[in-house]
Amino acid sequence: MDNTAILAGVWLFAYAIGAIPTTYLIARLAGGVDLRAQGSGNVGGSNLARQLGKPWMPAIIAIDFTRGGGPLLLAWYAMGAYATGTDTTGANAIAWGLAATPLLTLAGNNWSPFLRLTGGRGVGVWAGGLIAMSPPLFTAALLTYLAAWALTRRSAESLLVVMAALPLAALFWPPDWMLIAQPHHFAAYAGAGGLLILLKRLLGNGKPLADGNSASSVMFNRLLRDRDIADRTEWVSRSQS
Repeated sequence: MDNTAILAGVWLFAYAIGAIPTTYLIARLAGGVDLRAQGSGNVGGSNLARQLGKPWMPAIIAIDFTRGGGPLLLAWYAMGAYATGTDTTGANAIAWGLAATPLLTLAGNNWSPFLRLTGGRGVGVWAGGLIAMSPPLFTAALLTYLAAWALTRRSAESLLVVMAALPLAALFWPPDWMLIAQPHHFAAYAGAGGLLILLKRLLGNGKPLADGNSASSVMFNRLLRDRDIADRTEWVSRSQS
C-alpha cells in the first residue's frame, strides 16, 4: 500500500481513538459519575481520581499513553524506512506526517464529538506521542517536570515549564537517540501539542467564567493554574449544576 494512504488511514484512526472519551466512560460505568458536573468539570484523569479514587490513575495514564503513541508506532512499523528518514524519497514529508499523527489524537481527545466538543486537556495523550518518538527525551522531560514540582508543588505550572523548555531542548538532542523521525520533528510536535493543551486550558469546555471574577483574572488563572480561580481546594471540591 502507498505510504501516503497508510498515513491518511492512521490519521483517521488516531483521531477516532482520541475522540473516544475513555475517562468519561470509566467514570460513568464504574461510579455513575458525570465528570463534567463534578469537581473541576474536566473530563480528565485528575478529576476522575478525585471522584473515584487515586487507584484509577495508573490505568488512565496507561490508556492515554497508548492512545497518544500507539497510532504513531503503528504507522512507523507499517512504513519502515520512510518513518526513520533513511529512505530519501519522500521521507521528509512522511516524517512530518508522522509527527502530526498524535496531534490528531490530541484534538479528538480535547474536543470530542461524542461529548459535544468538550473533553480533557490531553496531557497524557501528548506524553504518549513524546514517548513513541524518543523515550530518552521523554524521560528528560519527566525529570524536569518532577524537579519543578518538587520546588513548587504546583502541577499545572510545572507542566508549563516542560512545555516551554522541551521544544528548544529537542533541537539539541542527538539524532541517534530518536526512535521516530528527527529532533526537529519532535520539537515541532512538542510545541504544537503544548499549544493545543494551552488552548484547551484557556477555552475550558465553553462554560461561563467563574462568578465574581474578571475575564482577565480567569484567563490568567486558566493559563497558569488550569482553573478559573486561585484557590485549588475550592475549585476541585465544587459540585456543578
